[in-house]
Amino acid sequence: MAETRKEGSVLVGVASKGDNQINLHFGHADIFQIYEVSEAGVNFVETRLVEHYCLGGYGDEDKREAILRTLADCAACFVARVGDGPRAKLAGAGIEAVSDYPYGAIEESVLAWFATSRVAG
Repeated sequence: MAETRKEGSVLVGVASKGDNQINLHFGHADIFQIYEVSEAGVNFVETRLVEHYCLGGYGDEDKREAILRTLADCAACFVARVGDGPRAKLAGAGIEAVSDYPYGAIEESVLAWFATSRVAG
C-alpha cells in the first residue's frame, strides 16, 4: 500500500480487467487497481487482489467484508456496475461507489470525478 501520498491527494480503487477501462462489476472484480489522484494528476500505485463475492444471484458476505477492508484507505471505488446493497456497504465504510463512468478510460474518469467530488477540497 502507498506509504507516502501527496498533500491533497486521495486513493481510489478501480475494478478493471485491463485495457485502461473501468470494466468490471463490483461483485465480479477479483482485482482493484489503486490510483492516487490529486489536482496534479493520476498515478498508478498498485494492484490489490480480492476474491469476487457475487455468486450468481447472491453474495458471500465474508468476501464482501474482505473487499471493504482491502479498499479501506480509498475514498472511492470505480466500477462498471454496482448493486444497491454493495453501494450501501461501501458508503458505510466511507467509500464512494462510482458507477458514472462504465467502460470509460481510467485516468480521464478519475480526474473528472475528482474535479467535482467533495474530496477535491
